Amino acid sequence: MTIRDDQSIGLNRSKRRPLRIHRAFTLIELLVVISMMGVLVSLLSSGVQAAREQSRRISCANHLRQQSLALHQFHDQFGRLPFGNDRGAGRNQSWAAAVLGQLEQPEIAGLWDRKVAWNDATRNLQLSVTVLPVFRCPTSVNDFPGDTDYAGVMGSALASARSLVGLDINNGVLIGSSPQRRTAVTLTEIVDGTSQTLMIAEVVDRLSSEHGLWADGRSAISHDNGGINVDGSGEIFSLHPAGAQVAFADGSVHFMTESMDPSLIGALCSRNGREITPAIESHD
Repeated sequence: MTIRDDQSIGLNRSKRRPLRIHRAFTLIELLVVISMMGVLVSLLSSGVQAAREQSRRISCANHLRQQSLALHQFHDQFGRLPFGNDRGAGRNQSWAAAVLGQLEQPEIAGLWDRKVAWNDATRNLQLSVTVLPVFRCPTSVNDFPGDTDYAGVMGSALASARSLVGLDINNGVLIGSSPQRRTAVTLTEIVDGTSQTLMIAEVVDRLSSEHGLWADGRSAISHDNGGINVDGSGEIFSLHPAGAQVAFADGSVHFMTESMDPSLIGALCSRNGREITPAIESHD
């Protein structure tokens, strides 16, 4: 019979190490972690995209304000607004070319000849391809020399028939010249109110063949085909989500949504339809 020393027994017990259990991630736990990381990345990406779009909208709105201010300064100087398209003698000169001086483009304004065609080979053609950032929306993906993402609003066939009598569809603010109308519009002629009448609108990424050039008077539009962001070749159209930005004749900038009723759009495009229109939220 073996007799064991209690002290030696205690010593041996004290040398024993506690049992450690090494627990690894299960497949399910790993998948949960990965999915959570994916959600966080998605939320972060959405936040970044939203911030970028907000910045683009602010920049676009500022461009519209600059253009509106230039038009008001032109009106102060000459007693009326410029034509949206001065068609006389085939000139097709745009409202944008008329306000080059007011847009602080003195070099181009000093050389520009408003008595000849906008694309006259010896006078204006080379100037017409000048890149003017004030006419470019930050959302634009189709940039080329001389392009514009904005258009003067000549009117709309969707407006009240009262606004069309004797004026064809030339019932807006930046109208085209014609044998029936040889003088441009004054602010006092905007009987619907300057805060209820469009003057400039986004028409993003038109090609040069679609008159998407700031100097080409044919860039002015009549919004006739329905809603916002339906047709980018000659209607109110933008790459901002869910709508487009516009400048009213009082200089305020607003966001018009894609859900807006076409008859309301037509009413806002005309200066003299005498329609009753609801207030639109301003981005000023």
